[in-house]
Formats: sequence, structure tokens, C-alpha cells
Amino acid sequence: MLQPTRVLLLGTVVGLGLGLAGLGCSAQSSGQQGGNAGHGGGNIGGGGQGGSLIGGSGGGFGGGIGGNGPCQGLECQQVTCDPGKSTKLTGIVHAPTPPAYGQADPLYNVIVYIPNGSVDPLPDGAACDKCGAPVSGSPLVATLTNSKGEFVLDNAPAGKNIPLVIQIGKWRRQVVVPDVPACADTALPDDLTRLPRNKQEGDIPRIAIASSPYDAEECILRKIGIDDSEFTGAGGAGRVHIFAGNGATVAGGTQPMSLLWSSLDTLMQYDMTLFPCSSVASGDATAMKNVFDYANAGGRVFATDLSYPWIENAPDPFPGTSQWIPWTGIGADPLPSFVDQTFPKGQALAEWLQYIGATDVLGSIPLHETYHCVDGVNAPTLRWLYSTSPASVQTLSFNTPVGVAPENQCGRAVYSNFHIANGYTDLGTIYPNECNTLPLTPQERVLEFLLFDLASCVQDDQDDPIPPK
Repeated sequence: MLQPTRVLLLGTVVGLGLGLAGLGCSAQSSGQQGGNAGHGGGNIGGGGQGGSLIGGSGGGFGGGIGGNGPCQGLECQQVTCDPGKSTKLTGIVHAPTPPAYGQADPLYNVIVYIPNGSVDPLPDGAACDKCGAPVSGSPLVATLTNSKGEFVLDNAPAGKNIPLVIQIGKWRRQVVVPDVPACADTALPDDLTRLPRNKQEGDIPRIAIASSPYDAEECILRKIGIDDSEFTGAGGAGRVHIFAGNGATVAGGTQPMSLLWSSLDTLMQYDMTLFPCSSVASGDATAMKNVFDYANAGGRVFATDLSYPWIENAPDPFPGTSQWIPWTGIGADPLPSFVDQTFPKGQALAEWLQYIGATDVLGSIPLHETYHCVDGVNAPTLRWLYSTSPASVQTLSFNTPVGVAPENQCGRAVYSNFHIANGYTDLGTIYPNECNTLPLTPQERVLEFLLFDLASCVQDDQDDPIPPK
């Protein structure tokens, strides 16, 4: 006859009921039978079959996985199933795009994990986020999404109200899975596994944008799914701060973009900084050095088209990352372009663009409003998008500081030689009046992929993505 056993779960003593017997579960160590599950209520749901809770030597739930000491928290709810079965959570991580902008795109290289401890707040500002480093909350099980946004969490703890964390860089959402049956596959609904739209739903990187008349990148962030309430001026409560360049401003006042780059301390307050076309401090050596130092300290920089001086005119060794030529037009629109698939993330971008319907041909995408100021890249700089007629590099990236070992790099810079967003914004337009309400174009989806990659942890990008510890 089954006897009662008590389990300490995240600081709360929970009785495990006879529902365990219905699951075919019993407490056992690796290879030896421990104490028995019994009466008393149930945190572990029904519906699974053929399993046993993993305990340790000494009986009951007093042992950890594999008998390596006492189990802790949700570890005590991991289940050993019959051959061919396991306790799985599956799903697809999506951008937070609201239905008004069409189908939300799946996201690549997102960390999905079940924490076994408290999850700490994320600090604002540039920081050294290295892939493979521990994430907050002592993950019990963790994985990364593939190029279709899919994930599988195997050996998940069974029970009610299982916490789940979805994270890429400083994008993070914490949710609760109502019920995880033991020894069964549980497919999670899309709305549960998307990223947050506002700070009430979760964490969003703190982003600065120097507004541009040609590339309204704030509109891309809006279509990706960040709520309008999160777009404010510098010093506002929103997660996206618009600095006035030659494009949009925000209601209530907008600081000039020169205030962003004139101070390293100001730059360091942001996780990511976007410099769309013509948002640049040409000839300002102090500003160039500030952005250079910001990137080297873990900041993330995205520049397009006429904002190329942030790289070409930066202090050494930034200019040597690429083979620069005088800026010129391409003369073809659209420009047949290709995704460089010689590195894992490039291959993922090609697969992703085809999967979401942005292109019919793997590795090929037509680009509009393209320009030419880069002929090639110098290793280890990555070439993401390129053309062959004429030969040009349309998108590149490199990790920072340049020239140090990959394990010592913290930041990232991306440059695209084409306009991401369509249309023109008159000076002083109040956000969001410059934004259209159409779904993301294929070209805008390239930026979507690159922005989430820009936010992600840093590693040697010639290697496959590294999951957290």
C-alpha cells in the first residue's frame, strides 16, 4: 500500500496525493526504490503514464537526480518514465507582434528554460552578456529555439503551475504553465510563448533611436510588437527612447540626438542604440570615440546606410573590419541579394526567411533602396547579405572589442547598406504618425531577425549557438 510522503517545493511543503499512482509514479533513486507516494493533495497532475519521481538514496524525495544528494524544489517533480516516454514541453517562441500587423514571426536562438529558483531583475544598460554563461533562476532544464522558433524541453518537472522563462538578451518573459502531465508531451499555446509587448508583461531592452527621415526604425519596433506606451523621449518611462534627428519626435518633447552620443555615460544607459540613415556625428571625434567605447563595453550598435561613419570613421580597429569604398548608389531596384550561409546564424537567417514566406528561394531575397560603400569584409567580420552584380556587401556584423579572443568579447555592431523601412518622415513628425499599419515587409523582416540577434548573447559566431548553463 502507498504511504504518504511530503515534498519541500520552493519553500512550501506540499503533499503528494494518490494521483501519483495514477501516473505510474513512485519515488525512487537512480536504480533503487525509495519511499512511496501517498495521500495528501496533489501538485502533480494526471494524464501521464508509466513514470517514477526521481529521488535519491535514503528513500522518499530526499535525494536529487541520480542520487547526488537531496533534490531541491522542482527537481523533486522530475519523473523517470517508461522507455519511449518523457515529460516534455513543446512550443514556438514568437515575436510579440499584435494581430493588427499580421502573423507574428517565430524567433531563432531564444533561450527557453524552467527555473528552479528565483529569477533576478535585469539591469539596464550595456553589459557583458556571454553565451553559455548561467542565466538567472538556476535552470532545471533549458534549450534554444531553432530557425522555426520551435523548442522542446525534455525531462520537465510534472505538476501544476510550472514556471517558464523565455529570453533572448534582455528580452524576457516569465509565464506559468498551468498543468504539466507526467510522461506526456504538452504543447504550449502561442500566446503563452511570445515575448512581451510592454514592461508589465516582462523585460524589454532599453533602446535608443536617433530618428531618421529615411529609416523610421521605431516603426519596425512597433510592428514587431512593442506597445506605443513604451516609446518616449529620453528620461521617459518607456523602453524605447527617441532622440530627435531629422525624423520623428515624440509628444512631450524630444532631446536632440547629439545628447545621446556626446556622453559615454548616456550611451551606457542603453542596451541597444540604433543609428538609422544619416543619424551620425560626422567629423565629431569625441562622439566617434564614445560610440566605440560603448560597443567595446558590451553595447549593441545598429547603423544603416549614411550612418556608416560610425564604423568607417571610428577609432581603430573598427575601420579595418570591412573594405570600404566611397558611398554610391547601386543602380538596381530591387537588387538581387543573397544570404551568406557559411556560418550557423547565416544559415538560420536563410531558412527563417524562407519559412516565414519572405522569400521563395532559400538564401535569396530582393532588396530595395540599396547603396554601396562596402566591397567585402575582413575576418572575423560576418557578411550576412551580399550581391554579386554589382558585387557588394549589404549587411555585416562584428563582435567587440575587435581583435581580442571571442571569449573576451562583449558587444556587437551591425551595419546595413540599405534602407530598412519604407517611406520618408518629415522633420518633427510626432510618433507614430510616420508609421504605416501594414505588416512587416520582407526587407523589414531582415531587420527583425538582426535586431533580435543584436540583442542576444555574444559568442564566436562561427560556432553553433551555445545554450546557457
